[in-house]
Amino acid sequence: MKIIFICDTMGSGGAERVISILSNSFVNYGHGVSIIMLSKEATESFYKLDEKIKVLKLTNSRKKVGVLTKTKLLRKLLLKSKPDIVISFLSYVCIYTWLALRHTKIPYIVSERNDPNQRGTFKQYLLNCSFRNASGCVFQTEDALEWYKKVAKGKSLVIHNPVHLDYLPSKISKRNKQILYVGRFTDQKNCLMLLDSFNLFIKKHPEYSLKLYGSGSLETEIKQKILNLNLTEKVTVLQNSKTWQKDEYNSAMFVLPSKYEGMPNVLAEALCLGIPSVSTNCTIGGPKELKKFFKEGLVLSGEINAQSIFESMEACLKCKAKESFIPKELQSDFIVLKWLSFLKDIKKL
Repeated sequence: MKIIFICDTMGSGGAERVISILSNSFVNYGHGVSIIMLSKEATESFYKLDEKIKVLKLTNSRKKVGVLTKTKLLRKLLLKSKPDIVISFLSYVCIYTWLALRHTKIPYIVSERNDPNQRGTFKQYLLNCSFRNASGCVFQTEDALEWYKKVAKGKSLVIHNPVHLDYLPSKISKRNKQILYVGRFTDQKNCLMLLDSFNLFIKKHPEYSLKLYGSGSLETEIKQKILNLNLTEKVTVLQNSKTWQKDEYNSAMFVLPSKYEGMPNVLAEALCLGIPSVSTNCTIGGPKELKKFFKEGLVLSGEINAQSIFESMEACLKCKAKESFIPKELQSDFIVLKWLSFLKDIKKL
């Protein structure tokens, strides 16, 4: 099959991580793969891609491209490429894919990667249109599938994110008294609240430290809050890292304080590394879905506030660290074959 992924950029986010894993695997199975990036900010992929994969920018213009122009450019590129099937990740990308492929015979799959409860009414209306007209819809959780059941008219399926560990540690004899966060520094990820929780935590456990890996619009505010709370000797802020698994696999705890999520890749990776973890129990059910596979290693916070996360961190101290292990349902080969089976079903329609 000739498969095209459409995304915003190929940065360090979770959706891009999944696209890279699927693309590399599809190529290994003998399929042709291209990736089209819509954003004018798009650069090279953060994640390693097979040299056979074509990565295309929609436009090289640094100027803002309007909706109509962007739709026309995408339609022209897709018609020229003649794919067997198109897969779009992320909300606005799914909308553009629907608009570009209207009145064509090219089948396309849309995939919800976040919480639809968080979007404005008009944007969600457009997204619903893209789902309603898609050949197929892929969801990360059962809750997301349930949310869209009256909207998605094509074939629908839940496919979890594949977990790929860049580093497989041998038996860990001792864990550092260190708490870890990996992700964006945005309002959704809620790191400012995590600092409040950690501030409560170290009053009882002063031997612990906190490492934050990431970047984003709130980085300056996060650093200022660390100063305000007098946590400069306890909290380290680091940039996005491709090697955080190898560098931090022996952390005592991983914490994801997000206000909302789809299926958080970094949480799944931390759990597969064997790191006891804490997460908010977000709507749309990503962390809750992971709890099925990691009953003893994951503590879900009942509420999204500093006190609840602190109490969950306290509870997590009682969790026993595990050896690194990826459940079959999250292994790349299992997920890739599920995707390929779904693509073949859609192509036959």
